[in-house]
Parts: sequence; structure tokens; C-alpha cells
Amino acid sequence: MAKLTRVPLAALEPGERKLDPKTAHYLCDVLRLRAGEKFVAFDPETKREADARLAVNEDGAYCGVGALRESARATDTGIVLVQALGKGDKTEQVVRSATALGVAELHLVESDRSVARVSDRSDNKRARWEAIALDAARQCGRADVPKIVGPHALERELSAWHEQSAIKLCMVPGATQSLRALTAEWTVGSPIALLIGPEGGLSPEEVSQAAEAGFVAASFGELVLRTEIAGTAVLGALLLLAQN
Repeated sequence: MAKLTRVPLAALEPGERKLDPKTAHYLCDVLRLRAGEKFVAFDPETKREADARLAVNEDGAYCGVGALRESARATDTGIVLVQALGKGDKTEQVVRSATALGVAELHLVESDRSVARVSDRSDNKRARWEAIALDAARQCGRADVPKIVGPHALERELSAWHEQSAIKLCMVPGATQSLRALTAEWTVGSPIALLIGPEGGLSPEEVSQAAEAGFVAASFGELVLRTEIAGTAVLGALLLLAQN
């Protein structure tokens, strides 16, 4: 049996509703669903979903939403990714990958060596990140989306972590302790924060500031990874290690 398409619908409730133009375009023009065909509607805020059926008439596209149920794919990993801004579309790549890999929160920060700056980021850019996260959640079957915080200065981010109880790791090439050793006792759902630097990495002063906030320097193999790849690699490894 073919897997039903998943489509986000805010304020999901049983009954008939008219679809907004963007959702109608996606279902009718992109996916080419026809009247009467089914899809799964999900609400990222409530983490509920329902079977829905498309209807089309002269007034536009509608759908009939069935009984609501709790989604079986709501994430609760406890992972917070603190990611330094990257130039170009690197931050967008991080948002997409981090969502698919189940991060609970994504905190975007500006560090000393960040090419992209906070002042470069408009409200439109923030809205795009949130849209990318929503689309990534739809594609991977996730029932919710990560909370996106920032962007703001790394110093501000670190100050907020001083009193928080969690495993806190600062990924630093050449660090003496490994990711595997430092996460041996971590289980999915327990709080953990991962700090990833920008192009050029974190400055020595920033690594020291992170240590003062409780972040332990951790290594991830012998190779130096690009900023947009590092978080993805570490997240994947972390989730795999937690299954062993």
C-alpha cells in the first residue's frame, strides 16, 4: 500500500475546511492529487494528525479531516544544536538536516569568525528557516518542528547555558576527549547541547568562554568537517551511539 502524503495544517480539527492557496497548490499542482484522494494532515504545534480527503469545486480546494490522533512520530530527543551562522545557504542546509535528524531546538549564533552576521538576517530570512524546517518535517515524517532560536551573539547564548543542567559539548578538532566517550551515558530524551563553530572554527577565546559555561571540548574523528556538515555528522553519530 502506497504511503500517504503528509501535509502540515495549522489548527487541525475534524471537519471540512478550505485550504490556503499554498497548500492547495502543493496538493493539486505539485503532487497532482485529484478530488477524492487521501493524504495525512498533521499539526506541528499539537503533534496530532488525521486522515484527510481532498475536495475541489469552483470555490477552490477543500479537505475533509477525519478523527484526530496523536502522531507516532513526534520527536523528544532532548538535543539542542547551537550552530554558528554560515555564509550563503549553509544555515539553510543545517536547518533542513537538523530537523530530519530530530533536534528539539536549533540555536543560531554569531561568533568571532562568522562570515554571515546577525545584521544580515532579516525577518524574511527567519521565516524562510522556519518554512524549511516545516518542509523537512513533512518530508521525513516528523510530527513537529524544532524550535528555532536566534540568531544572536554567541556570548549571549553561552551566558544562558551557565545554570542549565545538560551534557554540553563544544566540537573542537583535535580535542583530547571523543564524542563517544563523552556521550557514553547519554540516552535519547536527556538534555544535551552541541556547539558547532562557523567557517574557520571557534576562536580560542570562544572555546574558553564555552568551557566556563560548562561545554566540554569534544573531537569527532581526525578530519576537519565543514560547518554545514559537522552538525549533521555529529547528530547522526549521536543517535546511532544511543541505540547501542
